Parts: sequence; structure tokens; C-alpha cells
Amino acid sequence: MAKQDFKQMSEEILQDIGGMENLLKINHCATRLRLNVRDMSKVDKAAIKKLQGVFGVEEAAGNELQVIVGQVIEDLFNAFEKVTGLKGGVVDEVLDKDLVKQKKGAGQLFLSYLQMMAGIMAPVIPTLIIAGFMSLVLTLGTQFFGLDTTSSTYTILNNISQAPFYFLPMMVAYTSARKFEVEPPLALLLAGILLYPGWVQLVGAGSETGFASYFGIPVYLCEYSSSTLPIVLSVWVMSKIDKWLIKVIPNSIRYFLKPVLLIFIMSIITLSVTGPLGYLITDYVAAGINFVRVHAPWLTVPAIYLFSMTFGMFAPGFHLALIPIATTNFATLGYDDIINIWFFSGTTVPGFTALWFSLKTKSVKGKNVGIPAAISALFGGISEPTTYGILYRVPTLFIVNAIAGFVLAVYNGIVGTKAYAYGAYYLTNLPLFYSASDPANLWKAVIGVVIVAVITFVGVFFSDWEYPEDDDQIVAGPPTLSLFKRKNAN
Repeated sequence: MAKQDFKQMSEEILQDIGGMENLLKINHCATRLRLNVRDMSKVDKAAIKKLQGVFGVEEAAGNELQVIVGQVIEDLFNAFEKVTGLKGGVVDEVLDKDLVKQKKGAGQLFLSYLQMMAGIMAPVIPTLIIAGFMSLVLTLGTQFFGLDTTSSTYTILNNISQAPFYFLPMMVAYTSARKFEVEPPLALLLAGILLYPGWVQLVGAGSETGFASYFGIPVYLCEYSSSTLPIVLSVWVMSKIDKWLIKVIPNSIRYFLKPVLLIFIMSIITLSVTGPLGYLITDYVAAGINFVRVHAPWLTVPAIYLFSMTFGMFAPGFHLALIPIATTNFATLGYDDIINIWFFSGTTVPGFTALWFSLKTKSVKGKNVGIPAAISALFGGISEPTTYGILYRVPTLFIVNAIAGFVLAVYNGIVGTKAYAYGAYYLTNLPLFYSASDPANLWKAVIGVVIVAVITFVGVFFSDWEYPEDDDQIVAGPPTLSLFKRKNAN
């Protein structure tokens, strides 16, 4: 992809989706160009799949088309912005209101919620990676380079590693504001109210009932640092009230009166309803996960992994919606033994599968896909190139990958592998599994890597498969029994 002409690629994608008149909104995540279109029937998905550098194409709720391209997404997105002339991701705010409103059942609503949370959390991921990297620097510095824990350097580095988690509500407030079309500064102010030292002191002082009074209204005393759901709920409600205030306040006084009323109303709603509700939901979810962790510690990660390799395949990006579980674990336990460990299975396994695939395949096209896919997963934590470039094209390797990942998930559950900072799910960041109080934990992770390397090697080299040279042979999604029967029938 180093020689890829992203301008030409953008022009071809634009043409294949039906041109500018069919485009509503553009966005992107870590590996996908996300395009909202007016009419999905005008999109030529087969043509897009055949473009050089495209690993796959998927549809999502809200007439969203996702073009999977891997780690070159920023280059493609920048080029796509220039080709379309769009800034900020939206073609036309009026057209954007015309997104098709589908009748949704409970399942579709749940998927929409996951996709919404994924869209809110995706822009925050780089800050969590920074936190993980700085934790790695602190660990290496104190254990091997004599960094004094009482020094100002240590304090500043520690501040950098902890700030993304403490101020997570602020960042989520901003991304939620973008998602729900609220003025970001007002959403940030609302989050700031929950983190301001005065509120923290009020919570710390506590009361016999656990409540304080705000204009006679009881407000639940709880800490909101490192939380996400309370501010997401609050900003969503804020967007509804903001639109109502725009309708009822005259233009002549709206500029100064609307923001004052909006924040005043939302301070009541947030502190008395949405904030505590989000906090309690998060608390009960954490309690449920902790129940499984205590009574069947080996089961938690394997269960999530099985979901991700089955039903989860039809909810692209849902893994991002579960990141708040990891941030809660870091804030309360000092480690995460669920989400990062699940990610560990979801990146190292595809990485080794792609590595052995690239060594065995005789296809030049396959090697061109396999080598960068292996590097992307093993050293960058991005598995989509393997998933869409190899696993969906070779169903046998999909099964090999799934079995190896499940075995790794069970192993880590049994031995209790822990990630001591966010980002501990690919080889470059293996030191994030190390803790001075738990040095054996790193060896648990290393042994897991060895197990995966062996299982995938055996599965790839001792199974019968061929890499399809013709794009018409590509499997459009995760393999099913019917696909295997059709293949065997041939």
C-alpha cells in the first residue's frame, strides 16, 4: 500500500457509491472508511471490493457503508476529504437529516446501541494507547533504569498515564456531542461539573443517606471520573432539550439565554437522573462480570471471544463499545483481565495465522496480503487485514483462527493473565503485562503467545486450503455450514 494512489482510490470509491448526490456523511475509525449514503441500492459493493487495498465492505445501521482498508485509513480519509471537498465529515446538514429511518426490533436496537457507543469511543482510543505507553515507560524506568518514584519526572509521566482515564468523561462528552449534534463546549462544561474538585469534595464528605440536596432535589453522591455511560446519557438528553430550547426561545435572546438555561436544566437532570442511572448501570454490569470472574474465572474471556467470532461478526465495531469495561477495571482494580485479554486473542492469533499463511501460500497475491497483515496484527494490534484479506477468503483458516483464539482465551482465563495498562494486546506491548507486584504475569502472557504460535502453525501447515486468486470466489462473511458443504460438493 506504500505506492497506493489514494486520490484515485477515493475517486473510484465515490463513483462506485453513486457519486456525490448519493453521499450524506463521511467518517472513519481505526481501519474503516465509513460512508452514509442516501440509497444503498445505488452502491456497487462488488466493484469496491475489487479495488486495490480494500479488504472488505460491510453495511451497518443508518445506511452506513464501511470500506475496510486497514492501517492506511488516515491516508485514504484525507484523500477522500479532498476529492469530495468535505470538511468535518458532513456533506450537507439538511441532507443528513434524510437518513433512512428503519423500523427496529430489539436486536437491531441493541446493535445500533453498540455501533453508537463504538462511534463515541473510537476517537478516544489514541489517548488510552498513550496512557498504556506511558505506563510502560514508568514500569521500565523504575525497574531497569533507576527512575525515582519521588522525582518530578515520575510524577509528570504518571500524570500523563492517568489523565486519559480520569478525564475520560470530558473526552467522551466531546465525542458524544459530535454524535448527538450538541455544541461540544457545552457538553464539555457538563462533564466538567462532574469532575470539578467541589463535586469531588462533596462526594468525599458524603452523608448518612448518600445523597445531597440541589434546590431540594436529592442528588446521588458518586464519583464520575473514568466513567462513560453517565455522560453519554446526559449528552443525549442534552441534545433533545437543546433542540426544544431552540424552538421556544426567541432569536433576539437565544444567544445568551439558551446556553444558560440548557446547562442549568442539565445540571439538575444529570446530577439527579442520568448521572446516577449511568453510574448504577455500570456498577451492576461490573458486579455481574465480577460474579463470573469470581465463580468461573476461566469463562469470562472465552465467552466474549465466542460471541465475537459468531454473532459479533454481524456487529462491526462492537468491541469498541466494551472498552468502558476496561477503563472501569483499571480505575477500580489497577488492571484489566477481560477486554485487553480478549483483544490479545483477537490480534495475536490472526497475526500468527497470517504469518504462517504467508509462508505456506504459493500465491503471490496471498503473500502480498499475508505479510503486511501479520505485521499489522502482531505489532500494531489491527486484525482487519487478516480477517478480510485471508480468513473470509479461506474458511478453513477462519476455523483454525477461531480454535486457536478460543484456546488462548481459556488459557488466559485459567491462569488469570492481567493487563496492567491499556494496549496490552500485541507483541510490541508485551511489557504492559509486567508488574513489580506480579512479575510472573508477563511469563503467562509469553507462554500464551507460544501456545498460539504452535496451534496456528499446525493448523495452517497441516490443513488443506488454497488462496482464491479470483475475487468472485471470496466469501462475503464468516463461514457457515452451507459454505463448507458447497465447497466440499465442488
